[in-house]
Amino acid sequence: MMNKRTLISLLLLSGVCIFQACETDFDPYIPSNPTPVVYGIINPDDSLYQIRLTKSFVGPGSAYDYAQIQDSIYYPEARVYLETYLHNNTLLESVELELVEIEQREAGIFASLPNYVYQTDVSQISLRPEHFIDKGIPYNAYLHLRAIIPGFRDTLFAETRLKQAPKIINPRANFQKVYFYSEVPFQMEWTHTLQDNYFEIQVILEYREILEDGEREAVVDWVLKGIEYNEESIPGGRNNFYIYYFRAEHFYSQLRAAIKVDPEVKGRVVRNVDFVILTSDQTVNNYISIGEIADDYRGTSYSNVTNGHGIFTAFNTSGVYDLHLGYRELDSLAFGRYTKHLNFKNWE
Repeated sequence: MMNKRTLISLLLLSGVCIFQACETDFDPYIPSNPTPVVYGIINPDDSLYQIRLTKSFVGPGSAYDYAQIQDSIYYPEARVYLETYLHNNTLLESVELELVEIEQREAGIFASLPNYVYQTDVSQISLRPEHFIDKGIPYNAYLHLRAIIPGFRDTLFAETRLKQAPKIINPRANFQKVYFYSEVPFQMEWTHTLQDNYFEIQVILEYREILEDGEREAVVDWVLKGIEYNEESIPGGRNNFYIYYFRAEHFYSQLRAAIKVDPEVKGRVVRNVDFVILTSDQTVNNYISIGEIADDYRGTSYSNVTNGHGIFTAFNTSGVYDLHLGYRELDSLAFGRYTKHLNFKNWE
């Protein structure tokens, strides 16, 4: 079963292609000289920080054949650095990343092996908020990416702002039940200090599937994008307050879309549900939105990388875990028009 950590790491993949696999329905042929392409999605709270650096390519014959050749997609001699700066452009730390081979890609256009990224870890550079607090430095820092590539005159450069996790103020830590039909339906409230925010909410439902010859654990998730939220700012305060209201019909219709009918499954029993907030900046939203338009018109996608293409940004997450549906909510799951065909039981 896919664990929660893996699911959370996939949150950004709903719109961004990063380390393991890419969409296969595109044309990698670009009629120009090879261009560096960067994918760097950094969570300061992670223990590993990875940057993928590849290149566009041209040549006679099929571009799909070139994608299977290691020398056509990597810059093995590049030197890649991550650096932290304060808002006044004071350098705090700089570290050179190491070229490492990670697990095999899923089958697709690009060569499955080797699968290289540039990597460092939390012992080499301090990106977490507590590291700044321990040094008496406000967590108001920027992360720079530099790549020096042999044969290129200009240094590849990108910048993003480090992100703190959203602070969830509702539901509270001792909250256990999810009610959609109460006088005050389920909602999430959180605060964040930065203005330029992009939010997604991932819903993760864990359940058991009842088979003729036993049971098996299962998990399903979906991502709420383009969140419509109410925003309130305390006059003179530093935090923005955000509220997202969940509606029963949306929850059940999204669950219906996420689970396929399986004749082998005779019944399903809910275990728990998690709600995870992701925060990043508008770079992610721009990349996803413009990328979809560019794909439709075969245009150039959004990039925030200087002397290259791609995306470099930071994100963070915060969630409420192991919540349980209320009795009426379980009844709707078992007998409601959206999910009745999925054979959920009205008990846990």
